[in-house]
Amino acid sequence: MENRIVVAHINTQFFARTETFIYLYLTNLRRVRPICLSAGPFVNLDLFPFPRGDRYTVGWGPDSLRWLWASVFGKLTGRRVLAERVLRRREARLIHAHFGPVGWWALLLKRTLQLPLITTFYGYDTAFDIHQAWLDWPRCRQELFDEGDIFLVEGLFMRQQLINLGCQPDKIEIQRIGVDVNKIPFRSRRPTTEHKIRIIFVGRFVEKKGLLYALQAVRDVHRLHGFNIEFRVIGDGPLAGEVNAFVHANRMEAEVQLLGSLSHENYLREIQQADLMLQPSVTAADGDNEGGAPTTILEAQASGMPVLSTYHADIPNVVVPGVSAILVPERDHQRLLDALVYLLEHQGVWEEMGRAGRNHVQRFHNIEHEAVQLEDKYFNLIENL
Repeated sequence: MENRIVVAHINTQFFARTETFIYLYLTNLRRVRPICLSAGPFVNLDLFPFPRGDRYTVGWGPDSLRWLWASVFGKLTGRRVLAERVLRRREARLIHAHFGPVGWWALLLKRTLQLPLITTFYGYDTAFDIHQAWLDWPRCRQELFDEGDIFLVEGLFMRQQLINLGCQPDKIEIQRIGVDVNKIPFRSRRPTTEHKIRIIFVGRFVEKKGLLYALQAVRDVHRLHGFNIEFRVIGDGPLAGEVNAFVHANRMEAEVQLLGSLSHENYLREIQQADLMLQPSVTAADGDNEGGAPTTILEAQASGMPVLSTYHADIPNVVVPGVSAILVPERDHQRLLDALVYLLEHQGVWEEMGRAGRNHVQRFHNIEHEAVQLEDKYFNLIENL
């Protein structure tokens, strides 16, 4: 007989390919029953299956007459009628909102139903103002900080960001990103002469991911130092035109493989085959940053791969600097190039770096342990309110 308490997870969409970390938590909760309330239709269910009876579309986007009625009613009464109905029927005990603006949207549910509200911030919602005609984000964010119960962040960097934005420190708790270490095989990276050295980059083609800096380093390490390398790039996004133009202008077609977006399974296969990860994240011109750190860095370390990245956001907190990863300052082309040359010239350090990375992820980011920590936060909040 089902006797687990119900926790309602709310997001603008379930399940985006780039948000596997949310899905991983949902499917590893054992002491509570998660249900998902989404703004729009559920997507990628072939990749991320979730029980039909625990999925609800309660939209705050114009996708149906039912939504239109609920929207008008909500404006008149200040209520989220579709979501309220689900939460009452399922006897939810707690709301967990993913991303700051969703937490603000869920405040009405908290007020109406007298439920505790946890909001996880992930990065873009901490780094800069969200410019939308209907949302005065600085005001809404402070309203959320004042009324929300707990705010979860990935690490110390993002915690300080929330404090700087006006959140009370005692409301902020760290909840690390978890990965399924058991499903990521470990492979020792050893010196190779059998094939090109495979360097991998994973991420959306946006400024904060630093792909253009990675391409510059790959260009110069090949031209100036003659290493036999292959740079395999997974992702897509707004800067795709600029990325393609850089590759063609520098005649890098032989060294650079643009693989586009991949399924998580195929992405992990690429991770297994690569020798080094190059992920030079930066703070974008508009203030956007990683907030925490890319999950891909955790998965790369879990696979036994050395990482070359930057002192950016919480990246120093998810690696062992100088041991599992080499970190350089943001936008410092020469330091990035020098570090890449070092890793290519000293392939004997790869195996030790990889083992250190695997051990670090196993100890601090194993989803089995982190899911238990999250459930402890749920129970503590419910019991103490």
